[in-house]
Amino acid sequence: MKKLRGIIGVAGSVFGAVSAIKSLQSAKKDKDKLLLVNAAASILTAVTGVLLTIRSVREDDK
Repeated sequence: MKKLRGIIGVAGSVFGAVSAIKSLQSAKKDKDKLLLVNAAASILTAVTGVLLTIRSVREDDK
């Protein structure tokens, strides 16, 4: 059950990253610095979410 929760967590982070990358592309195209910062923060959040999920799954295996 915990591995399933981990998979769902990673999937959610991946979808967040995809959305953030699209925002990043839009911000670059529009040359909007505020949207660029927001997109970068969203990417960082998605990466952190994946890493936290991986760590949680590894700790559950021990």
